[in-house]
Amino acid sequence: MSPKEIVFFREWFDDYVKRFFPKDRDKRKIEIIKLKKEHTFRVCKEIVTIGKELNLGSSQLLLAETIGLFHDIGRFEQFCKYGTFRDAKSENHALLGVKILKQVGILNGLSPEEQDIIYKAILYHNVRTLPPDEPPEHLFYAKLIRDADKLDILNVFINYYKTAKSSSDNTTIELDLPERPGYSLAIIKDILNNRISDLNLMHTKNDMKLMLLSWVFDINFLPALKVIYERKYIEKIMQYLPNTEDVQKVRQHLGKYIAQKLSNFHSA
Repeated sequence: MSPKEIVFFREWFDDYVKRFFPKDRDKRKIEIIKLKKEHTFRVCKEIVTIGKELNLGSSQLLLAETIGLFHDIGRFEQFCKYGTFRDAKSENHALLGVKILKQVGILNGLSPEEQDIIYKAILYHNVRTLPPDEPPEHLFYAKLIRDADKLDILNVFINYYKTAKSSSDNTTIELDLPERPGYSLAIIKDILNNRISDLNLMHTKNDMKLMLLSWVFDINFLPALKVIYERKYIEKIMQYLPNTEDVQKVRQHLGKYIAQKLSNFHSA
């Protein structure tokens, strides 16, 4: 890949997103489209930062940035068509995104190998677990986008929790989940067993917070885990959960897990 290609992709992306801004100037819809557009640009920044920490070459970094730019391209049509970002209530936004990119042929100027890496990374960026039988290079870029995506989503939620005036401020961000006391013990169990939890276990806003915490176990690269530690993402989410014995166990477990991972990294 060359710098000219990423410039072309950025310009195309900007033009593509413009068509989804509502003509009736609906403020809520405008904010939602802006939210996803800004998320995309931040993910591009995160994936390049991680890539640099991993000593990727310039062409590899451009490929990574392209994946970041297009990873959520399906979100805009998804929201326009269904009014939700919840795949279970609409369609898989990753599959939709790959379909859109292939239809418009935006990647046709790249080599078949580069196209395949980009399509697979987008396709796998939102699955619970990665398939083990993909080529190592495909899995590498899929892991990169998964880490970068999670870093920004965690930050989006933390900022939302800080600024939301009520529990119903933004149902789109919290996937229309209800505000109820308590939480899913199944998600607690997954966290205590070092597992990223299943989205189908989310039934309340507290479950969403626990789900975000379980993402720690699907962080693939130590530079990304280091960011979570340094930005205190775990502590910042924990403060919006009830102070129960279960939640305290989660806090202690995650703290030990991250400290051990980072300790092994620094001692290697």
